[in-house]
Amino acid sequence: MTSVTATVDPLPGMTTLGMSMTKLRSVLLALCLVVAGVVLPVGVAAAGTPGRVVSVEPLPANLWLPNTARAYRVQYTSHNVRGRPSVVSGAVFVPTGRTPRGGWPVVAWAHGTVGIADNCAPSTNGRSQRDVDYLKAWLGAGYAVVATDYEGLGTAGEHPYENGGAEARSVIDLVRASPRVDRSLGSRWLAVGQSQGAQATMFTGSIVESYAPELDFRGTIATGMPSQWRTLAEVAHVYDPAAPPIPEALLIISGLAVAHPTTVHPSELLTPLGKDLLDKSRATYCYDDLAAQLAGKTNADIFAIDDNERALVQNLVDEDAEIPVKEYAGPIFIAQGTADTVVYAPASKTTADNLTAAGNDVTFHFYPGADHDTTLQAALPDLLAFAAAHLTP
Repeated sequence: MTSVTATVDPLPGMTTLGMSMTKLRSVLLALCLVVAGVVLPVGVAAAGTPGRVVSVEPLPANLWLPNTARAYRVQYTSHNVRGRPSVVSGAVFVPTGRTPRGGWPVVAWAHGTVGIADNCAPSTNGRSQRDVDYLKAWLGAGYAVVATDYEGLGTAGEHPYENGGAEARSVIDLVRASPRVDRSLGSRWLAVGQSQGAQATMFTGSIVESYAPELDFRGTIATGMPSQWRTLAEVAHVYDPAAPPIPEALLIISGLAVAHPTTVHPSELLTPLGKDLLDKSRATYCYDDLAAQLAGKTNADIFAIDDNERALVQNLVDEDAEIPVKEYAGPIFIAQGTADTVVYAPASKTTADNLTAAGNDVTFHFYPGADHDTTLQAALPDLLAFAAAHLTP
């Protein structure tokens, strides 16, 4: 990007020292965005039309990923968990180097669990070193990265945690919006996600053909994918009163309440302590904060779910979060570490087999000794090869 120095003359009757610094910063920001090739929206994006840019601003330097030439924080339109128009935030990272013919191929990154409060949104709160190292490799390989925060993280409304359809729309609509943010982005793209984000990418592959048929979608990559939720709940002892609680279980109660407000009432499913922790999680706690508060507790300290409520919760989780077994758009790569204790590793193989039986082109690899975090680096050479094979013009 060419360096630009702008001299701003004061308006008649004003001295330079008297000019508002806010106004000066706005002028300089506008100049920088124009040079970067940003298309700024005129007014508010059309209500009900997904994938329109609502606002764009340079991402602060401390939130840039390595191998990035330009980076932006974006707000864009989507459809929320109940199908209504909404605004979602995210970030766009353009790699260094010369733009290839046809534009940079795009990796739509779907992040893992960070929490459900607005201040947990990665576009403002930053990313784990694990994710930074992973995304650095994608940028270094010549892919633009567009990274949604998901509905309700950093924008109005609550986050419908683990609602696959809502997450997928957030992923897809940022892909729609991104070429309006930076003209160097091309049309070819993959959905790439980890953990919660792996679920988001799987739902993306399952709905993109009907939801956004105009997009040039090339496939799905999922690592550390949660699936077979009934089995996962048993393995994690979610309903054992004496077992230690896991943060994800409390966040799922919140997500179900967002998606089904007339059916799921957290005050009926949680103890007073559990409800207090949920309220704090919606307000300010991120994942690590919640995990620290749950340390030393039992499920009985947090949850008050009887057998009928358990059946309701499990059925809704199946409805909202279970990986769809149907024909997907494009090929699928599922990478699973054998030492992963956050999700149930054999369940990923079961899901992969079911998807193959449904007629999909599925590549599944176990990575011996890799856990929920280290699977990303263990699988990276295979994933980059998969991307190169399927993102060719």
